Amino acid sequence: MKLPDFMKRLLGKPVAPARPTAPPLALLTPELEPDEIQVPEITAAALRSALHGDQPPLLLDVREPYEWRQVRIPAARHLPMNSVPQRLAELPDDRPIVVFCAHGSRSFGVAYYLRTQGFDACNLTGGITQWCVQGGEVEVRTTL
Repeated sequence: MKLPDFMKRLLGKPVAPARPTAPPLALLTPELEPDEIQVPEITAAALRSALHGDQPPLLLDVREPYEWRQVRIPAARHLPMNSVPQRLAELPDDRPIVVFCAHGSRSFGVAYYLRTQGFDACNLTGGITQWCVQGGEVEVRTTL
């Protein structure tokens, strides 16, 4: 018996029936399994090399403005995640786009969206955090 149920019984309150749970994914039939979203990823080290290549990618920072003001990659273009769909025309379709955020979760979704719109986009593994940890150049806000 779970603690909330025990406390309710102890205090004399009726226990709500347990909510039905979904079957484990392994028990779902193949036609019901969701498709796995796949997005290419690039490491900070590989990105540093790519930035010095023949066709450097556009770095797209999709963090919120307050995050961007705190620390940023100097060569990156800032476009907050929620404004990407309305501003697709501002993105190049003739070169790769590396999307990043703080840790790589939000940018994964944006990179997927951009790929569905026909862009050559990938996600920076670990986001700007890993970029910094691995010695990537950043600008840091030094005043309050």
